[in-house]
Order: sequence, then structure tokens, then C-alpha cells
Amino acid sequence: MPALRVAPVALTATLVLALVQPLAAQEITDRMTWHASLNAGYGRSSDLPTLGIPLKGTTDYRIFTLQTRYKLTDKDEFVGQLLNRRFGSSPLAGALNDVTAQWAYWNHKFEFAGAKGTAKVGRTPLPRGLLNEVRYIGSVLPFFRPSMESYSDAFDALDGAVLSMRKPIGDFSLEAHGFFGGSDWRSVVTTSTGQDVRVQRMENYYGSQLYLDVPFANIRLGAHAARMEVRTPTARGMMTNTFVSAQSQFSRFTLRAEQSNLNGFTPSRDNHHKYFQAVAQVNDRLQLAGEHTISRSRLFFSAPALRAVLPSVTSTGGAAIFTVAPGTQLKFEHHWRAGYVYDANVSTIASQSATSVVFAPERSTRYWIASLATSF
Repeated sequence: MPALRVAPVALTATLVLALVQPLAAQEITDRMTWHASLNAGYGRSSDLPTLGIPLKGTTDYRIFTLQTRYKLTDKDEFVGQLLNRRFGSSPLAGALNDVTAQWAYWNHKFEFAGAKGTAKVGRTPLPRGLLNEVRYIGSVLPFFRPSMESYSDAFDALDGAVLSMRKPIGDFSLEAHGFFGGSDWRSVVTTSTGQDVRVQRMENYYGSQLYLDVPFANIRLGAHAARMEVRTPTARGMMTNTFVSAQSQFSRFTLRAEQSNLNGFTPSRDNHHKYFQAVAQVNDRLQLAGEHTISRSRLFFSAPALRAVLPSVTSTGGAAIFTVAPGTQLKFEHHWRAGYVYDANVSTIASQSATSVVFAPERSTRYWIASLATSF
């Protein structure tokens, strides 16, 4: 008799577990969303290797992201994004892991005084310029990547916290972000012995990003200002970065311009980068894009009379973008590049006296990129 009484209890428990497990799995599925993007290409340069593109060409050119969002409550979610990058023959390739956790943060939504806000804590996107958050999503970019001179291989994420607010003001809209934390800066420095890859850590990184959306011509204006402490094995110092942006979108035409200034730490760092970009929607399948980039660096010497501005990079490029399916594009780019910044040692100063500096002749190259960009 006791066995007969236990059997219904065990059977009931088994049925409950059988029902609860699918419901729990279904709840997790309902709360979780996935997004992915792939940006893969072939590049070839004509005279000098640049941006990881060698003279003989490379297919080792790829950016892949995988993002998941899990809804904790109606106002809270967890966001994680994995990143895989391959930059061909770039000296930076050795400083990139095969897979990194680009983002991993908690996101909380709230409202305050008629404004909608979010608070992010963890490894978060850094509000900096128009394209920083989508810099690796090729399907929303006219070129393989944003202007390397303006965005560099740095400041793509922030280890810390970001507080954001958005408030309509009549027909206008104001968006404000404040942030604090740390970030990484990867760069290549040409020295007398070759090219050195430097991975510097930025701590006490704080600042703000403001955007103003204007209804006329869908204009978006932005201003970013940040201050950070650079930590290297041999020295520490403070740097500042400003980033101003302007964008206008018409029904079939987009204009975009941004300028970044990075200076401080040592007197030898005073860099100014800017680019101008235009994208035309020819028809439902074809877009044409053009971009012009200018990068200038101020050189400091012990004698003030020798200080000069180096025309580091001047680059002009064009692209044809074909939409082959929703969220999938084929891009064909051609760029003309002149200056002194390449993936190889290039002489900068031809001669120097007590009163003047003569730069060496600028070097130039052309490079091509054919790529496929897709996302969901």
C-alpha cells in the first residue's frame, strides 16, 4: 500500500518537471535575442603596404561580431558582444586576439523630468562621434571601416559606466552622454629601428558627448570632449580628445563630416584628423560613396624655431555598394593615399638645420578593397 501511494506523487512530480522545463526554456528564448555581422574582404595595394593591405593582396581581412541581449526585466537587460578581427599584414595584427569580449554590460532604462535615459555599467560602447558604436558593422557603413585616421584602432569600448539622456525640445532633440572608466589605445609608431606596436592603457577616462538633432534636412550635430591618463611602462601623463561631428540625411543623399583632435601627454603629441563623406542612393540596389581624409601632426623639437606641421596623410576614396539581399552588400573601393603613414618605414625628414626642417618627398599608393558585408 505505501508503494501505491508514492507512485502518484512521483508521477505528478515527473509531469510537473516535464512541463516546467520546456516553459523555462521557452522563457529564456523569449527573453534573449541574437545579432551577428560579418565584414569580409580582399585588399591589394599598389606601391606601399597600408592599413594591413600588402602589395600582393590579402584575403585575411575580416571583422565578425556576435551579440546577445537578455531581457532581465522590462527596464533591465544584459548585453554581450564578441569580436573577431583580422587586419591582413598590419603590424597591429599581432596585438589583436582572435576573439575578444568587445562589450559586456548591464543596461538600465529610466525616465527623469520628461527625458528618457539609460545607465550602462561594465564594458560598454563609448559615445564618441557618429560611427563609434557601429564601426565594425559593415552593412551600415559605406566603406569597409570608418576613417582610420579619425577613429584609429582605439576607444571602441569603455570599461566603466555611461549615463545617457535624451529629451525632445520642441521639434529638436537633445542627447547627452557622460562617461567614466578606462579604455585601450593600439597604435603603430615608426622609429629608427622599425615599427613598434604600442598598446597603451587609458585610465581616469572621463568626458561627455552631446548630440543635437535638427528637423531640417535631418541634421545631426555632435561634440565630444574627453580627458584621460595615459599609462605606459615608462611614463604617465594626461591627454585630451575632442571630436566634432555633423551629418545631414536627405531622401537619397547623406553628407557627413567629423574632426578629431588628440593632444597632450608629451609636447610631441598634437594630432588633427578630419574627413568628409558623401553617399548617394542611385536606386534600390546601388549606392555611390566618396570620402576625403586629412591628417596633420605637429612636430616638436627642443628648438622652437624647428617646430612644424607634418602632412601625415591625405587620402581620397570612392566606393560602389551593391545591395544583393536585405542586410547584405557587396562593396568595391578604390583609394588614393599620400603622406608618410604606411605599414612600412617611410622617411619623414630629409634634412634639418639649426633653423629649419625639410620634409622628405611624400610617398603615395593606391589600394583596393572588395568586400561582403552582412548582418541580421
